Amino acid sequence: MLKQLMYAFIDRFGERLIPLMPNPIDQLKLSHIKLNGLHKKHERPLRIVHLSDMHIGFQFDYEDLIHVIKQVNQQKPDIVCITGDVFDNLDRFKENSDRYIPLFKTIQAPHKFFVYGNHDQRAHRTHDLERVMQHAEIEILNNYGKYITYDDESIYIGGTDDIINSGGNIDQMLHNKTYHAYTIALIHEPDFARFTKRFDVDLQLSGHAHGGQIALPILGAPVRPMLGRKYYRGLYTLKYRQHKMHLHTSTGLGTTHFPVRIGARPEITLIEINK
Repeated sequence: MLKQLMYAFIDRFGERLIPLMPNPIDQLKLSHIKLNGLHKKHERPLRIVHLSDMHIGFQFDYEDLIHVIKQVNQQKPDIVCITGDVFDNLDRFKENSDRYIPLFKTIQAPHKFFVYGNHDQRAHRTHDLERVMQHAEIEILNNYGKYITYDDESIYIGGTDDIINSGGNIDQMLHNKTYHAYTIALIHEPDFARFTKRFDVDLQLSGHAHGGQIALPILGAPVRPMLGRKYYRGLYTLKYRQHKMHLHTSTGLGTTHFPVRIGARPEITLIEINK
């Protein structure tokens, strides 16, 4: 209860600062990562766009999302992955969340997936977000996975429930995996990778930490959230015995608590994967 009151106070203070601050989305960057690991050589690599941490309703707004989706569609992705914290706090969201359904529906990709973040579940109104995603034709991977096909190659993609609020379940996420294939896991909190690497997962996509949101030269990011302290931004390679897994932690798109980004620009990430 005390923690909730503290966050409420910080959020209210941060909201008052929003009109005084520049919009971080003006510094939006496109990051480009190339990986190997698919089982076949393809003429065109698999193209994944990774988005995270919009926090709609705090500083990031409807017009910002229009701009982001335009940039996403220009990448011509095969898969779009959204790794949580779409809304900042649905209990305090001043608009009708259904307004965002037609906008999310304009994301152009054969496959679109979403997993819950800690803010998505903070207000205990996941049914609202679930309705938005379902009507926008974005599939929720909630301790669930499935095979998809890219250019005659099977790829397994799954996601867990939010780790902080619900624990998540990788075993359940991989339950439908009956044969070996390149495997992608969407998990909001990046530091959970120390467990994910023990499973047959090739790539984990995460967000949560906002790249620290404020990252200083030499010092780095002095404030990092729980389960976002070690792997808080960028691309990592983790090993467990003979297995190697990549982790990408997005710096995200929005802000939370304080409407400030320093040294942690918001990003859209294009990940290209081939053999």
